[in-house]
Amino acid sequence: MATELEWVLDRIFPLLVLSMLHWVLVIMLLEDMKTRERILGGRKWLWVVLITSVAFLGSMLYLLCHPKIFIDTDPK
Repeated sequence: MATELEWVLDRIFPLLVLSMLHWVLVIMLLEDMKTRERILGGRKWLWVVLITSVAFLGSMLYLLCHPKIFIDTDPK
């Protein structure tokens, strides 16, 4: 039977790493957008909303569709 630490390392740690990478990329993109005079579509606010929320919404949708991600149902 897996210990709590193994469960954290197997399930939670990869999610935390990917989340941190996502937010580093968000910060980089927002900094780049701040310095640009022209941007595709001409509406920076729309890009800010998309950059900051699309990955979050995708994650929430996945969790709603697959709620068993936090429950270990795989036989070992």
